Amino acid sequence: MASFEKMPVLPNTITDPAVRNFLETYYAKSNEPELHDDFADLFTEDGEYNMNAKMNKGKAQILAFRKAIWSHIPKRDHYPTHIFTSGDNQMELMGFGEVGYEHHMGHSTDASWAARYELVKEKGEIKLKVCHIVVDSVAHV
Repeated sequence: MASFEKMPVLPNTITDPAVRNFLETYYAKSNEPELHDDFADLFTEDGEYNMNAKMNKGKAQILAFRKAIWSHIPKRDHYPTHIFTSGDNQMELMGFGEVGYEHHMGHSTDASWAARYELVKEKGEIKLKVCHIVVDSVAHV
């Protein structure tokens, strides 16, 4: 399984410390199997967490989908290797990286992924409005 010790150096176009902190928090919580509610709280109430063609809108669907993902993999480690802003707009991001999965049957798999993130400020906090991930689903088995 791939192992990632820290986030990559974020691009200079991400100048807002709140955005930088949000990204670090997002990946840390994303990799923790017990933080389902904390992970869902990173999204707006009507946020979208989509993986490949599976669309999940709103915190209830996001929470259910996340629990379903973690029921099949006891450990996952992923961080981006690259993050890109949309010009000077640091609230619209693209990223890609590697993910490593450990499975209940004892084997591990790795995959590449790409993602689009749409961030918004809501009551002074950064939240995810949209997170759409494209990953090789065969790596989950």
